Amino acid sequence: MQALEYAAALILAGIMLLTVVDVGARYAFQRPIAAGFEVTEMAMQVMIYLCIAVAVASNDHIRVTLIDPVLKRVSWLKRTIDGVSGVAIAMALAGMGIAMIGLAAGKSGEVTLVLGLPVAAVAWTIALTLILSAALAAYAVVAGPTDDEAEDD
Repeated sequence: MQALEYAAALILAGIMLLTVVDVGARYAFQRPIAAGFEVTEMAMQVMIYLCIAVAVASNDHIRVTLIDPVLKRVSWLKRTIDGVSGVAIAMALAGMGIAMIGLAAGKSGEVTLVLGLPVAAVAWTIALTLILSAALAAYAVVAGPTDDEAEDD
């Protein structure tokens, strides 16, 4: 999953560089980068959803443990409920929904205002990262508890 981390870090570095250059050009030359906001907006969307996949892959997402005391004796049931009902189903449904939005945007030829970039590409990227997150969450349920989770029990 280091590839996802590197991709998110690269996008973040690009956003920071673009912002520094944009602000510098704006104040020094009164010439901001024409589509700086548009590119930053699209890159942040992709980076946020990549980071969701990174958090799920490394088991660093937030878990609500309200029913843990009740399910203490049947830890396999607790793990299954945690994984399947929480992250996996929600991400898969969200991914499919955003994929349909991407399909509609692709069919209509929707593009951004300044650069004319296709909106469908960002929607498809977000959908793929959400579906990847769902697959990683489902894998975590099948693979069993990690060392960190075993220590928590």
